[in-house]
Amino acid sequence: MIKEYLNAKYGGRATTLLACEAKVFGIPYPPTPGWLLKYGSDEISSNQSIELRLVLQKSNKPSATKGLQVLQDAWLVLQNTPDVNSKVFLASKAWKRLRYKALKLHGNKCQCCGASPEIGAVLNVDHILPRRLFPNHALQLENLQVLCADCNEGKGNWDMTSFKEQVV
Repeated sequence: MIKEYLNAKYGGRATTLLACEAKVFGIPYPPTPGWLLKYGSDEISSNQSIELRLVLQKSNKPSATKGLQVLQDAWLVLQNTPDVNSKVFLASKAWKRLRYKALKLHGNKCQCCGASPEIGAVLNVDHILPRRLFPNHALQLENLQVLCADCNEGKGNWDMTSFKEQVV
């Protein structure tokens, strides 16, 4: 998580970040009040860790050196998180855990049509913003919704409709 990275970097006081880190994490810079609550629980993807390493290596800030050390210490964990565009992503532990959270949060029915397993529907957890186009959002709970297989297939990767607010 971003908060864990910043806490490790700043000794348990995740209160600031470098402009280059904000860019990699998709956080507006300078950060607005409440930025840590909004972005702190986002997972750092393997793509982001690679990009972060590159931008920190170019920075001359002392905290960039500390950020590189934190990344090095966490590298084994980050290496085991598959690229969101790879075929193994949907079999990864990170995705399965997040998928489970989405199902618990949104319930056991399609957020588009209301179908449930009780009537034979197969449920999928859909990325509202497709992971291939928005890899930084692939492991964000806010980007997930529960759809039945039919609605998920109909929506496809080209439609970014959120059915979270729909009353079914």
